[in-house]
Amino acid sequence: MNAALTPLEEAVIQVVADQHWPGFRLDHLEVTRRECTGVGRYTHFVDRAKQHLKDGCYAANAHFIEMDGVPNGLFFTVEVENGSISYLELVSCGSDSWDGVERAWSIA
Repeated sequence: MNAALTPLEEAVIQVVADQHWPGFRLDHLEVTRRECTGVGRYTHFVDRAKQHLKDGCYAANAHFIEMDGVPNGLFFTVEVENGSISYLELVSCGSDSWDGVERAWSIA
């Protein structure tokens, strides 16, 4: 069973979409699984609308996530494979760890 995106996942993908994919619709994305790594998290997706995107790794372009409990914040990238978003990677900076729990956050 697929799950909905969290507010953080929605916000991050919207930042990338605004920069790279005009007209992209988030309401067609569903989470297929999440993997916590201890320093970050992978969120895997399926796009029910099959919106075609150019393959590649899309970076945050100077944006990062400030989050309570993660002193140096988190960076993010979105990987597009076979024309669809494959996964979102959130990763802590420096020697910080992150348990994958979304605490109070903002995108800077």
